[in-house]
Amino acid sequence: MRRRLPLLLVALAVLLAGGWWWWRERPDPSVMHVFPGVRGPAKASKIVEPPRTRIAQFDRGGPHRLAILVTDPQSGWLGLVRGFRAHGVPITVTEDPAKALRHKVVLVYPIVSGRVLSAEQLRALAQHVRDGGTVVAFNLAGGGLGELFGVGEGTEASSRLRMRWTGATGEPESDEIVVSSTGEAKVASVGYAPGTAQAAARFDDGSVAAACRKVGGQACVLGVDLGSLAQRSMNGRAEALARHYVNGYEPSLDVLFRWVRDLYVAGEPMPWLVSTAPAGRQASILFTHDVDYGPSVHNALAYADALKARGVQGTFFVQTKYMKDYNDKVFFDDAAVADVKGLLARGQEVGSHTVAHSGAFEHTMPLGDGRERYPRYRPFVQTVDTVKGATILGELRVSKFLLDRLAGADVVSFRPGRLAYPFTLPQALNASGYRYSSSITANTVLTHLPFQLTDGRADGALQPVFEFPVGVEDEEAPPLLQRLDAADALVAKVARERGVVTVLIHPNQVGDKLRFEEALADRWKGRAWMGGVRQFGDWWTARDALDLDVQPRGDGWVMVADAPKGAAEVEVLLPKAAQGRVTLRLPPGGRSTTAIK
Repeated sequence: MRRRLPLLLVALAVLLAGGWWWWRERPDPSVMHVFPGVRGPAKASKIVEPPRTRIAQFDRGGPHRLAILVTDPQSGWLGLVRGFRAHGVPITVTEDPAKALRHKVVLVYPIVSGRVLSAEQLRALAQHVRDGGTVVAFNLAGGGLGELFGVGEGTEASSRLRMRWTGATGEPESDEIVVSSTGEAKVASVGYAPGTAQAAARFDDGSVAAACRKVGGQACVLGVDLGSLAQRSMNGRAEALARHYVNGYEPSLDVLFRWVRDLYVAGEPMPWLVSTAPAGRQASILFTHDVDYGPSVHNALAYADALKARGVQGTFFVQTKYMKDYNDKVFFDDAAVADVKGLLARGQEVGSHTVAHSGAFEHTMPLGDGRERYPRYRPFVQTVDTVKGATILGELRVSKFLLDRLAGADVVSFRPGRLAYPFTLPQALNASGYRYSSSITANTVLTHLPFQLTDGRADGALQPVFEFPVGVEDEEAPPLLQRLDAADALVAKVARERGVVTVLIHPNQVGDKLRFEEALADRWKGRAWMGGVRQFGDWWTARDALDLDVQPRGDGWVMVADAPKGAAEVEVLLPKAAQGRVTLRLPPGGRSTTAIK
């Protein structure tokens, strides 16, 4: 009996501990909706630090691409890669001057100097121009090439805020672009003294910002560190540069990339560009909806019906709010699950809009351990910017799990509440099974094109997640329907360069907002591609993965296309060929060879 007593005491202690744990862990039905028997996700989300993206990864392709000669691997060259890929410009990135000079058009980044290039290499750059090639430089810091480029001494500073193009287009946002700010988002620039080159743009202090001199070919300077500006903007670290937060046209980054793109087209005998819109379309409009209020879940069905009637798929970012807290009562319950199933039955995409929808998501919410599971994960919003028991991984994992498990959604797209954008979001998205994000505004990133995210929103490594920034949203005054013409005009501006406009609507009412969506879709029917984030994201990532080259063959040219992820209605523009364009329709892993006339 004495021997059994300790065992009985241990068993009793285990039972008491288990009972206490059950009592502590059991959900309180007054503050939480419980889906019986639902637990998960079972698999943990593990964040793995990706290897640093290397220049060698892009040191490939034939000599008819734009060559980027990197003279400092610690520079913002990855911003150039992200930007040119988004714009559909074929590139080869190399640290080898001899390899770069096999290309007709060479961009030297970030510096031309005797410190980074030998005297022989500097002479080779000059000879390349005299032989009919094009060389674009950012910072002429030495090497004696000032006379070749036709500019005087350059002065580096971060106080220049704007640059204005000498050939006005009549579009104010494109004619004068933002390049730096007086706040934290300072970007260095080099302003040149005028010389024999033809100035294409000047900074606000009067110095030359962009210029070209024809000497056989062209020697051009651009005084903005485009790689650094692109990195800061696409990483969401240049918000102060935007003239408007949202609902406006802010193409500052696009304009600079297009200037270099046009130099490539002019200087290359047979240039090609991958279109930024599906074949036959002037622009792309993504209709997205933030379902983050009780009545919105059911209201969303009316928006889904309107889109379905027009043959359009939209994206509905659903907040899985199963906790009653400061923000609102519980609205993700059995009835909401039925409505989410209704969205899917109507052919719409369902994405995640977090569990808690808290402003703390951006600055104070911890990353988490990747083992957060429903029903133990219970984020409780206390104020606008405070939440208890929430983590970034928990918001991503649990919301996706519930939408997948209960409604069969297969969630791959995410938008944070309040567009809160933590630095850890790109790697957290990848670890949690997401492929697409719409977490920042187009004006904030200075571009109306999607782009690939980087680890930690920093310079080191690409993440396999693409961002689709918001162009139009419904919370600014006046009411959305009264801004229909302004939104239509914004789409028209973006359409001039086949860009993307992501529309964000809160379906908290069925009325003017729904009529706005219907009217905008009707105005652009047949002209714009219209759909949801996943649908367009699948097209965009396949387009991004294309490996194209144009090669001479006999007395003509051929285009060879490899499509690892397929190519559906991807248009390749051929500015100097008689046919003008080729439309690719390839299965995953497909290859085609097309004669160019």
